[in-house]
Amino acid sequence: MNTIKVHGIAGLGIYCHIPFCLKKCAYCDFSSFSSQSEEVIRDYFEALHKEIRNFARENENSVLPAVDTIYLGGGTPSSVDARYIEKTLSLLRDVFVIRDDAEITIEINPGTLTGDRASRYKKAGINRASVGLQAWQDFLLKILGRVHSQADFIKSMEILKSSGFENFSVDVMVGLPGQKLEDVMETLRELMKFSPTHLSSYSLILEPGTPMANWVEAGQLDLPDDDEEREMHWVVDGFLKDQGFEHYEISSYCRPGYESRHNIKYWELVPYLGFGLGAHGFFNGRRYGNVNELNQYCDLLNAGNSPGVFEPVMETREMMSEWLFLGLRKLSGIRDNEFMACFGESFFVRYGDVIKPLVADGLLEWDGSVLKLTARGQDFGNRVFMAFV
Repeated sequence: MNTIKVHGIAGLGIYCHIPFCLKKCAYCDFSSFSSQSEEVIRDYFEALHKEIRNFARENENSVLPAVDTIYLGGGTPSSVDARYIEKTLSLLRDVFVIRDDAEITIEINPGTLTGDRASRYKKAGINRASVGLQAWQDFLLKILGRVHSQADFIKSMEILKSSGFENFSVDVMVGLPGQKLEDVMETLRELMKFSPTHLSSYSLILEPGTPMANWVEAGQLDLPDDDEEREMHWVVDGFLKDQGFEHYEISSYCRPGYESRHNIKYWELVPYLGFGLGAHGFFNGRRYGNVNELNQYCDLLNAGNSPGVFEPVMETREMMSEWLFLGLRKLSGIRDNEFMACFGESFFVRYGDVIKPLVADGLLEWDGSVLKLTARGQDFGNRVFMAFV
């Protein structure tokens, strides 16, 4: 089949969801599945590739920005045969203009990476890896339901480095059942031995219906209290800054120049496309989300239909609101002159009655041109963000 090339100029992001895992973690409520047959995996990728081709066909007369970030997330993309990753990236290159300096990321879980897979990823153009450690201690990994051990993580990092990967992020979590402050410190100290360029630090969120939420509700697991969890956050913050990392988004730290270019798109209200089960996108002023049920996703595409559920085109006030509360996730804050360039007025005109009390409460600070979270504002981020909704 001849593919249709979408021409462009600069700045589009693409997310592809790969929903397969060796085992679903106890805290996970993402669109992901374990123990799937090779036939199910093959059928899914055929549907994913149809979705990509359909988008190209529908936009063959459009001039789209060139792609400068691609993110392969999951699930565990590194758990499927590398040929599926290679074919997906090859198709994206067939139908989109992809910049030579594009950031191309794959999520990897320790215990699923082999030397062959890492080498093939590199040859396919992947230049950034995001590795899900979560915690250094094996007893915490078992509580989380992770399939890997500390030893698996060490092996995966050795494979990445020997395969030529230099840009990689590591995910860690705080606020875990049974986790102590010294566990967090040990995790950070051990991680520094591998010289990561980026680190994401997340607080555990108990999603209703997940096994971990049920265990906590039944009293089988105890979580650190709010004060302990916030102390863990600030220990992470101080340690990483001492190591030369920049805190550039609430949950994200990086060596200078190694921000996640893809994730920044989510916080700056710029276009990105989501392909795959449960994937979300923002394109032509509309947000959309794909269906979350695996068979439904494949059946819709096999029948020639779209798997996406589209929201109405965003109204100006809604775009203003999202520009503010998403932008405030960045620790550098938001600039009033940039808001004026987008919307023709100061954000104080529309949101002065929201901003001023937050400044008075010590949650936001304003220096005359930039509005940003204070340290206290980071602790109460949801309160700040919801004020703009």
